[in-house]
Amino acid sequence: MTTAAIYVRVSTEDQARHGYSLSSQADACRTRAQALGALEIRTYADEGVSGALLSRPGLDALREAIRSKAVDLMVVWDPDRLSRNLSHQLLITEEIERAKVRLEFVNFEWKATPEGQLFYALRGAIAQYEKEKIRERTSRGRLQKARSGKLPLAFQPYGYRYDVTTALLVPDHAEAEVVRRLFRLFLNDGLGPAAIADRINALGTPARKGGAWHRAVVRQILANPVYTGIFWTNRWDTAGCSLNRHRPPEDRVTATQRPEAEWVPVAVPALISPEVWQEARTRLTAARRLWAGKPRAEYLLSGLLVCGPCGGTMSGVTATDWGIRRRKYTCRRRGDPARCGRAVAADPLEAAVWEAVLTWLADPEALAEALEGAQERRAHQERELESLTQAEAQAEKGRAGILAVLEQGLMPPAEATAALARLRQRADALQHRRRELEASPPPPGCPPLFQEWVATCIDHYHRGGLPPDERRQLVRTVLTRVLVGEQTLSLYAKLHKPS
Repeated sequence: MTTAAIYVRVSTEDQARHGYSLSSQADACRTRAQALGALEIRTYADEGVSGALLSRPGLDALREAIRSKAVDLMVVWDPDRLSRNLSHQLLITEEIERAKVRLEFVNFEWKATPEGQLFYALRGAIAQYEKEKIRERTSRGRLQKARSGKLPLAFQPYGYRYDVTTALLVPDHAEAEVVRRLFRLFLNDGLGPAAIADRINALGTPARKGGAWHRAVVRQILANPVYTGIFWTNRWDTAGCSLNRHRPPEDRVTATQRPEAEWVPVAVPALISPEVWQEARTRLTAARRLWAGKPRAEYLLSGLLVCGPCGGTMSGVTATDWGIRRRKYTCRRRGDPARCGRAVAADPLEAAVWEAVLTWLADPEALAEALEGAQERRAHQERELESLTQAEAQAEKGRAGILAVLEQGLMPPAEATAALARLRQRADALQHRRRELEASPPPPGCPPLFQEWVATCIDHYHRGGLPPDERRQLVRTVLTRVLVGEQTLSLYAKLHKPS
């Protein structure tokens, strides 16, 4: 009695290009096995799995059956069904020969002779070359499509729909309004991503797939620059990532970001202004200073503490020591081997910071005296503003020049689009820096505004008995950062150097 194993495999690209299907391969292999005298036929299949992978569920089971000598005959449609990687193909063939299992192909004549093995290796090399050429052509075609102003794939961020006829994004008016609402809640109402998700869920607005909103989804939308009118393609090198679902965790490939010069911009309808997105981006970099819910309400300095030894963020946690609950601030530098994990008791730390804040507010002159070099910084600020004005004028001049050249037909539209996108990005960065300078608290050289700011702080102070939320607001009015060293405590105020 002869036991035969037939192996069939099809990937999405193979089926689309050649019309392969598992059933047609299986029928042909089964007919060939019966013609060779097989009385029992076992089928091993991999559907939707690339031949570039060695580890496949169906192939792994077949190789185990061969090693255990459970089959006498193996039938495959074509050598490239075994693998599209030459080294993998030869490895599998060697295992089959070592187990003395007869190997047959429906669409290829296999001979265990030096000439036959050479031809077999050449077929494998050609299959691998063909796969790499297909990948290279596909990648080049997508890049060319992006440079012509079209989306290379059917990307569809929330707030847009992909138009298959034009290969462009068009706004989804209902979703676009939700996107604008997220930015308003974040910038105008001061809510963090978690609180925004709760608010949207409470309004009964479902996510795109009908589920609930989550913090991570809100944060992704707030951080996505596509809503300013530019979709950046060719930003990530994802070669091999599509096969991760078939790989063990330790062998998975991670996408890497390409150099910015290789990014290709595609114009899309803007849902928000670049200024709004830049402000949201700035706040997201300090998102730890925004909170939503009661768990963090008991920590006065959440989001302000920085670990001196390693530079990581310190977050408030509650731990139980010998049955007693104690509040601490611990270093939470995640994913970094340099994280130190040190902990500092919350009560004495908060008391020291609060006392310093009250001292400054009780004596505005002492606070003003802390502004060392204020006039020098003011002069530097004025010089930087002047430089920004000149740089903005140059960017606008460059934009006008590109438009003139484009109008005369002296520059391809794709190159002009890319150049305009780079100039726009440069102009956005300049405008953001100008807003930072103009919005920064003025030094004593501007007495009216400075006195107004101090008067607001004093008013908070004299009200006394402030609830926790207002205490935190007052601390954040004065401080931007608190650096906790081994034996030192440095407070960074909004208007002066560390003390």
